[in-house]
Amino acid sequence: MPLAGNGGYTVRRYTLDFDWQAPRTPFEAGATIDAAATQALSRFDLDFAGNTLHRVTVDGAPAGFVRAGDELAVTPARPIPRGHAFTVHVAYTADPTRQRHRDDAIRDYGWVPTPDGTVVCAQPDGAKMIFPADDHPSLRAPITFHVTTPADIGAVANGRLVSTTKLPGGRVERTYDSEQPIAAQLVQLAIGRFRVVNSRGPHGLPVRDVVPDDLVGDTEEYRSLTPEHLAWLEQRLGPYPFRRYGVLVGDTELPVALETQSLSVVPKDDLLGGRVQAERNLVHELTHHWTGDSVAIRRWSDLWLSEGHARFYERLYSDSHGGVSLDDAMRDAYEQHDQWRHDDGAPAEPGAGTLFKVMRYDGSALVLYALREKVGAGVFERIEKSWVSTYRGRAAGTRDFVDLASRVAKQDLRPFLTAWLYGPHTPPMPGHPDWRVDPVED
Repeated sequence: MPLAGNGGYTVRRYTLDFDWQAPRTPFEAGATIDAAATQALSRFDLDFAGNTLHRVTVDGAPAGFVRAGDELAVTPARPIPRGHAFTVHVAYTADPTRQRHRDDAIRDYGWVPTPDGTVVCAQPDGAKMIFPADDHPSLRAPITFHVTTPADIGAVANGRLVSTTKLPGGRVERTYDSEQPIAAQLVQLAIGRFRVVNSRGPHGLPVRDVVPDDLVGDTEEYRSLTPEHLAWLEQRLGPYPFRRYGVLVGDTELPVALETQSLSVVPKDDLLGGRVQAERNLVHELTHHWTGDSVAIRRWSDLWLSEGHARFYERLYSDSHGGVSLDDAMRDAYEQHDQWRHDDGAPAEPGAGTLFKVMRYDGSALVLYALREKVGAGVFERIEKSWVSTYRGRAAGTRDFVDLASRVAKQDLRPFLTAWLYGPHTPPMPGHPDWRVDPVED
C-alpha cells in the first residue's frame, strides 16, 4: 500500500506558489503549510520527493531538515507544544517531468507534461512530487494556489479563480482557492494554452471546462452532457457536494481519467471516440465526487468503496444509454470474480501491487450489485443516499458502510457483505441461482 501520511499534526491550509517557466523546465516553487500540533513535536515529517530542496522555516525561523527517501524530516528551532499552531515554509525547485509508474490502471502519475505545459495526476501518492504534503487519502485541507506564467500561457487549479494580476516582464499571476478541503491526491494544476468554457448545471451550478485551444470544438458534444450527468446522479445520490464542476481535457497520452476535485482530468482520446465509452468515463469521474472526493476513504484498503461506486454508476448509466446492460456486465464480472480474488485479492483486501487492478473496479461494483439484489432497489437507493449524506466531507471506511447499510436495511448485513468483501470465494448471487463462477487458473 502507499505509505504516505504522517502523524503529530493537522494541516489547516496549504498555500502553493509556482513560478512556471516553460514545458519540461524546472521552476521555483514554495509551499506554506499552516498546521496545528496534535502532540508535542521536536520534529515532524512531510511527504516530499523528486524536487530540489532549498530551505525550510518554521514560524519564520530556519529549521533543520533531512531527506530520507520520500520523507522530509523537519526539526524546528524550538519544539512545538501540543495544540500550538505553526507555519512551515518549504522553498524548492519543482521538476515538471517527475513521474512514477505503477503496473495497474494508474500507470504513470505525478506531473504529466502536455505540448505546452502540464496537468497533474497525483493519485495515489504522487502529490509529494508536486509539493510537500501530509499525503493520505483521509486527510484534507483547503489549498490556495498562486501560479505565475508567461502572459500567453494559462493556469487553472481546483476551485475558484480569485484574482488575476499582471506582473512586470510580461508575466501573470493567477490565484485559485480550493473552496473546500481537498486531499493531496486530488489536487489539479493545469498550465498551457487552453480555453475556459463556462456553462451552468442543475440549480445554476457553475460548470467550467478547460480545453486546449484546438480541441474545443471536437470535444464539445460530450462535454456538453455534464448537466445531464449531474442531474442523473443527483437523482440517485442526492445533491452534488461541491460548489462547481468541470472537465479538464488532457492533451496527453494519459491512460486514465482522474477525479481531481471539482475539475476531473479526462484524456482527449476519451472524448474523441464513441459516445457510449465517453459517457462511461465521464460519469465514472463525476460519481467520484460523491464517493471518493466528498466521502473520502479512511485507508487504501477501502478503495473498493470509491472505485466500486464509480464503476457501478457508470455501468448503471450506460445500461440505459446505449451500453451493455447492467445485468450482463455484472454476470460477466461474476464469472471472473474468483479469478480476480486469486490475482488481485478480495475487494477489501488489495495488495500493494494490486490496488488499482480490476477487482477494485468491476469486482467491487459487483459487491454493490449483490447488495442491491439482496435488499431491493428501493432500499439500496436509501442506503446510497444515506451513505453520501452521512459522511459528506468526512472520511469513512468499509466497516462504516457495512454498519450504515445494516441500519438502513433494518437487517444485519455483516455476514453477507463480509463474505463478499473478504471471503476466499465468490458467494452466490442473490436472485440469480443460475450464475456460475469460472474455475481459477494459476
